[in-house]
Amino acid sequence: MLSIIATPFGYIMRFIYELVGNYGLSIFLFALLAKLIMLPLQIKSKRSMIDMQRIQPKMLELQKKYGKDRQKYAEKVQELYDNEGISMSAGCLPQLIILPIMLGLYYVIQQPLTYFMQLTADEINAIAETLNYTMQANDYTAQIGLAGVMHQHFDQIAGISDKIMQVDFNFLGINLAATPSFGDFSILWIIPILSALTAFLSSFVTQRLNKKAAGGSVQNPQTQSMNGMMYIMVPALSLYFGFILPAGLGVYWISNNLLMMVQEVILTKLLTRPRKNKQE
Repeated sequence: MLSIIATPFGYIMRFIYELVGNYGLSIFLFALLAKLIMLPLQIKSKRSMIDMQRIQPKMLELQKKYGKDRQKYAEKVQELYDNEGISMSAGCLPQLIILPIMLGLYYVIQQPLTYFMQLTADEINAIAETLNYTMQANDYTAQIGLAGVMHQHFDQIAGISDKIMQVDFNFLGINLAATPSFGDFSILWIIPILSALTAFLSSFVTQRLNKKAAGGSVQNPQTQSMNGMMYIMVPALSLYFGFILPAGLGVYWISNNLLMMVQEVILTKLLTRPRKNKQE
């Protein structure tokens, strides 16, 4: 299923690159287009999240009053949802649809030879053999590394397929086909560092906006604990993966984080308008 999703996105990524001629800029524009494609689902999910935040005080009151009677509590919660015009599945369904789309987008950046250049497995193996490039079966980043070598030795492999492109992976002095290393300080370090910083800022901005959208109401302890973990775990994972995966993927994450912050600001402003409940 992910391959079915990634294939058309690969054509889009190739079109963008042929249009702008810059791989780093192509990744950003690709991430921007992906955000626009998923915007209707994001709006639906964001509206549901805001609604859930808004009724948190009432949920806490119900929990205090009916917490010991699970059946009664469930009935009162459903009644509250009905009165407020909230669907329990409204926020979950868009996220379930968004997840495979995000993974499909990730595949396009991770496997540029398969989805960006539309090469077959036999053609990729022929290129690797010609360039004496070892591709391990369990190395999910091998294609980016091979793509970087292809650019340096394009004349040796150009005849293998007419779909092969001479892609320059250098962006602002950074080789996006290379992988940063903990033990080797270089300019590549800026990618995982920016990935972690933008992930933190994205989490921070999102939580602050959610709190504002809820009118400053107190969150339940479980939600507060999860939000606290997000501040630490997401940036830490972004930093870690930024050092073990090619820089091109890091640029995609940075772009996605920045666009996410802009999206959250705009959607929160548009969706936090007073809504009448059904009893009025």
